[in-house]
Amino acid sequence: MVFPGRFSTGCMRCRQRKVKCDEGKPSCRRCYIYGKECPGYTDQFHFRHELTASSFKKSATTQRRKNSPISTASVKLTNSNKKKVEKDSSTSTSKGSPSSACVPVWSPTTPVATTLSISTDDISLCYFVHRFVTPAGLDGFPGHLTFLPTLYDKHQDDGGVLELATKSVAKMAVYNKFGGDDFRFQSYQAYGKAIRSLQNAIQDETQVMDDKVLAAVLLLCTLKDVSGEGVGDPSEHAAGLYYLLERRGVEQLATRRGVELFLLSLIRLQVYSFLREDDTYSDPGGLTSALGAFDPLIRAMFMMTRVLSLRNTLSKYVPMGILPGQPWKQPVLDINDEGHETVIQECLHALQDFDTWDMEAASYWQNTFQGRTLPTRLGEVGTSMTYCDQQTACTIILIRSARLILVLSLLIYHDLATVPVGNLEAWVQWVPVLQNDLHCTIDDILACVPFALGDVDQDGKPRTMSYDGAGAIIIIQPLRLVTWCIYAKPEQHQIARNILGRINAAIGIRAAVSWHNAALHSDGEQLAEWQPDVCEGKGGWTREVTFVSELS
Repeated sequence: MVFPGRFSTGCMRCRQRKVKCDEGKPSCRRCYIYGKECPGYTDQFHFRHELTASSFKKSATTQRRKNSPISTASVKLTNSNKKKVEKDSSTSTSKGSPSSACVPVWSPTTPVATTLSISTDDISLCYFVHRFVTPAGLDGFPGHLTFLPTLYDKHQDDGGVLELATKSVAKMAVYNKFGGDDFRFQSYQAYGKAIRSLQNAIQDETQVMDDKVLAAVLLLCTLKDVSGEGVGDPSEHAAGLYYLLERRGVEQLATRRGVELFLLSLIRLQVYSFLREDDTYSDPGGLTSALGAFDPLIRAMFMMTRVLSLRNTLSKYVPMGILPGQPWKQPVLDINDEGHETVIQECLHALQDFDTWDMEAASYWQNTFQGRTLPTRLGEVGTSMTYCDQQTACTIILIRSARLILVLSLLIYHDLATVPVGNLEAWVQWVPVLQNDLHCTIDDILACVPFALGDVDQDGKPRTMSYDGAGAIIIIQPLRLVTWCIYAKPEQHQIARNILGRINAAIGIRAAVSWHNAALHSDGEQLAEWQPDVCEGKGGWTREVTFVSELS
């Protein structure tokens, strides 16, 4: 057999690069020119029969270390191994053998990364805070739940009343958005535990004054909105809210968190008063009437309470309308009674108070809320305002909704009263003015919705805000009121229904449904029975019946 060539006897580096080596000692010429350490000329040949069992074991161990997912940056060298590696390196260098990089040695104390397990509680809580809680750095407003991060205690999530209420509403929010029957089942489980915990807390004198107890009741009211049970009717918790606010007294307004809890509780009680036509829980402890003269924001809440009281009084003379889940109420007072003349005069004075508040609120906002948009007068939101912060937009919507209730009550009274109070010629002049006032009020409500949901930035450009659910909780009832208003324009009805549909589908608030649909679903037969007896010959209520039937 002819030998094809000769073995290469050059240094290891030249053989690897496949270039000619002059085989100089102690370093070849090429390694010397390039400034590299010559690795030498010796080949380490091993035959298979010379490998021992220990060599196989060592080779397998080295291979496992190479395939290990542990990063070399996280591996630590022990002191003994480090000295041994340095000694071996210096020895091999002195002998002229190739210098190899120090191979890190794994230490048993090295932490190994493990897979994190995230519970359903953490998932639901993160989503709820991200979607329904305004960041604490921003100016808080009732309904934006800025108090929640400061009150929630992770270590009591299985037994604390606030933690159970938060878990209940958070899991329901996740269920509405992403599905999963487990979230819904766990939500009702947490709700039952929260109710039992509340019963024990209210009996304790010290816990009654705790902000956590009041916050838990408010979160359970929010659960009604999210789940859609009772279409957001807070009647189940109205008595508890009233009791807590009355017991806490004026001291609860000493802190910012206490003011937020107080105002949000008043909003819930006003929703109850409107739905039930009941003034029992409208002004707990008389705080709004006493403090309204000093704070325009609290005065706005007092004006809402006053409007609801006037509306409920007018409903004793003429029926103010039908609401979902509520039976028709026969008038209990005679329309010829002179007492209702005083009520009409108070309604007109209340309407003037709203105009006065619009003028005074701008200076109060400028001195109190730094960096926030100033409220505008009636009809100027959609025409002169290009941007409004979320909190101010929610405030305007609440004020305009109270004004809408007042104007709507006066128009219904005019249509249904046999002999309206005052000069008939004066009513002929008032009705067009009231109708125009009503349309401007609805326009302001609808114009503020994009700002309340964070759909518009300061430059007037579209944007998407993560915590849009915070503002949605506030505005769903005013929007439902617009859908119920029989004197609104058809396009106003359509816009309000579209917004409610978006809140229901995109945010997952199931109480965001138009009021007339809920009324037809629950009381459609009563509407047909009651209408001919009360409204015979009167056009106002007949228009409502026709409008509701067309929408069905």
